[in-house]
Amino acid sequence: MTTGTAPAAAVRGPGLRERLAQNPGVVVAVRWGLLLASTAIAFWQTLGAVVDEMRAGTIITYLPAAVILVGIAAVGISWRRATELPIYDRQTDAIVGVVLLLVAISVKVMNLRYPDAYLTSHVDLLALWVFLLGGACMVFGLRPVGRYGWAWLLLLMIFPVPYRMIVLPLGGDSLAAGVVMVLFGAMATGVATGRTRRRGFAGAAIAAAVGVAALIGVRVLFPDAARIVYQTVPAVGAALVASAWLYVDYRRQPHESWSPLGRSMYPVSVRKVGRPGIALVLFAVAMFFIPIPSYGDIPSARVDGLNTRPPMAVPSGWVQGSVTRYDWVTRLYGPESSMTVQDLFQSQGSTQFDKFARPRKVQVNAIEASNPLRFEVYPAIFVYDLVGDRFSDPMPVELPHGVTGYLQTIVDDDSYLTFNRLYWTWTDGRRTQRVNLLSVDNHEPDAAFPSPDLTVARNMSTFLSVLFRGNAVTIDLQPQLKDRDLLVGCATDLINTQVDAIGGES
Repeated sequence: MTTGTAPAAAVRGPGLRERLAQNPGVVVAVRWGLLLASTAIAFWQTLGAVVDEMRAGTIITYLPAAVILVGIAAVGISWRRATELPIYDRQTDAIVGVVLLLVAISVKVMNLRYPDAYLTSHVDLLALWVFLLGGACMVFGLRPVGRYGWAWLLLLMIFPVPYRMIVLPLGGDSLAAGVVMVLFGAMATGVATGRTRRRGFAGAAIAAAVGVAALIGVRVLFPDAARIVYQTVPAVGAALVASAWLYVDYRRQPHESWSPLGRSMYPVSVRKVGRPGIALVLFAVAMFFIPIPSYGDIPSARVDGLNTRPPMAVPSGWVQGSVTRYDWVTRLYGPESSMTVQDLFQSQGSTQFDKFARPRKVQVNAIEASNPLRFEVYPAIFVYDLVGDRFSDPMPVELPHGVTGYLQTIVDDDSYLTFNRLYWTWTDGRRTQRVNLLSVDNHEPDAAFPSPDLTVARNMSTFLSVLFRGNAVTIDLQPQLKDRDLLVGCATDLINTQVDAIGGES
């Protein structure tokens, strides 16, 4: 009788889940997916507003190119050798991450303080940047986030105020927008290729040269190309060419083996996300319920056949004075936009509007644009020199032919003048016209009216005051609409005259 030895049990290897958890590429992709999904949830309304504004063809079409260029810079940083020790104590990461997420909430709430300039400033995009930074600290750790410091600094480009302040004084056209993006692309390329300071400067110089050449090519071959083409193709193309050039030059050096990185991927410093990841999702859900200022809800009456090209036809009972055209308006509302300012005087004065029965003056500002949303991107405070003035809340006024106007006061504390403003928007189905009527409480013939001026840069100081001090610095809490009847009567005459010129309303 013999005895046999039982076969040893086979050792079971790691399962699919364990193998994926040990793959640095998969771990990084999953965590980035969590971070981006949380950001999309937290800023879903913001992203929708950006898409709407891009469809309107405003200057914010630079954002996709800016994000791509930051991505190129981040990839360049990641391909450098930078070993990091594992992070076991996550307390500091969690504290910094939570503080940044709370700051993001505060900035997004602060966005509600200045609804009239929401599409101009997009403070919620600044909140998005802070949220991304805090979320990255939660899922990747402080040390890895700090290694990408230059990329995070470049990502601040998604906050559009500095970009607008640079592009508009340069002319505000597609070429100016493209030039600024080429310069930004050169900076991103310098970060991507900056293994050494010399290589970084070389990468930036190559990107700038290629970008300028590409921009000239687009201008010569496709002069009527959309603005997004000028903003994206030269800058991104030049960054890719310069980065690829220096990458190939670096990889020509002898190595033991060839791979895209020239090495194996480093393991992630933070082994597990755990509760910080759950906290990130909870913050994202909470921020989803923070609203953004409303936009795109100003009614535009449609009148088929309406002539939206200013100046407006002068109605009977009014006498036209000077008419001035302002070509710089194309910087704000697009190359096909136009703006005029007409001085209209009553043909006969009335004691109803002046105790001496002097003919009153009404200033008519008419702006034509291809998309009504552009009037919300650059409202009246960016067309007139009204820096520091106080505005009352607009009051709706029913006008003829289905037009809804809005009446408000503008108080100039420096000159001790109060202006009444009545404005409305209407369209022929293709083009849109914004009409502003202004009167002043000084009835003298030489009374000063607000002068049209491109004031985007100067309005930023008012904007910052509102952010930190509240709306009280720009709101007229006790409006005096003394010229309501004058402006409503003028608006009625103007609207009827324009409609009669096409034989009736639609």
